[in-house]
Parts: sequence; structure tokens; C-alpha cells
Amino acid sequence: MSKAYILLAEGFEEVEALATADVLIRSGVEVKLVSVSGTGTVTGSHGIAVGADACFDSPDHYDTARFGDADAVILPGGKLGTDNLGASRAAVEMTGAYNAAGRYVCAICAAPSVLGANGILDGHEATCFPGFETKLGNAKYTDSPVIVSGNVITGRSMGTAIDFGLAIAEKLAGREAAQKTNASLHR
Repeated sequence: MSKAYILLAEGFEEVEALATADVLIRSGVEVKLVSVSGTGTVTGSHGIAVGADACFDSPDHYDTARFGDADAVILPGGKLGTDNLGASRAAVEMTGAYNAAGRYVCAICAAPSVLGANGILDGHEATCFPGFETKLGNAKYTDSPVIVSGNVITGRSMGTAIDFGLAIAEKLAGREAAQKTNASLHR
């Protein structure tokens, strides 16, 4: 069974995190919500508090032994959440380590800017929330809802969260599992 970590920072966009998690779980992927804030509960951009399955002991320390075993790391957006992810040395180190290992690095809405600031998008096509295009580093911007470019998957906005989750599910659980999940969502 494939596994994905979704990193939660204070101010994350709830729909982007939880819809993605839901789609992945329905597709058979093990999902762990990980707080980068050092607390077990993280509050989203609209005041919804979410309990994390695990948390970094410090936003400055990425523990490869504890969090290096997944197939993907996922960053939800939200302006404050994105700023807090970018300020977390542990989150930046984790995305860099996953990218270097060829694992999937996924971000939606404003969060692709964290990948852009750290060179992860260089040479890739990417999408993001309108207004963040200049923060994608050396990526080729496209306004598509979801872009899969090598091991990098980006989504444009909250409105594309289901499609973003399905694109990740296809890579982690296979096309058939993603198609079954998609069909179940539209009954």
C-alpha cells in the first residue's frame, strides 16, 4: 500500500488538505496528516481545527527515520499556511529529500510557491493560484487545473482539490483505483 504525508501548518486551506486526503484514502492510499507546527492540532485558514496523526518535533528538524518512508509529500495551500510551510525548515528539507529521491512532491494553490522558492519546480511545468505565477522559480507556468510533471504534481486552487487528489491517487494507487474513486464521487 502506498503512503502519503500531508503537511499541515497553521492557516492551511482545509478543503485542499482534507479533500485530497479523502480521495487518497478512498483510493487505497495510507494518508498521515503531519503537523509542522509542533502541536497535535492545527487550525486552518477558516478556523477549523484538525487533529494531526503525527507532528514534527520541531519546525526546524526533519526526522528522516520517522517521516522518510512515504511515496509522496503533499502541501496544501492557504496564504498563511503556505507562508508557515515555507518558514518550516523541516517541511523544506522533507520536500527536498523526497524530490531528490524521485518520490512525488505535490502542492496546490499557493503552496507550489514553496517548491518554487527551493528549486524543486525547476525544469517542470506547474500551476498555482492566480497571482503566484512569479513565485514558481524556473518552472514553466500553465493555467491548467492540475499538472503532473515528472515526480511533481501541482494544483491550481481549492476548486481543483478533487482533481488534484485523483492525479496523486493515479500515481500512488494506479489508474483503476483512481477511476473507481472518481466514479464513486459522481454517483
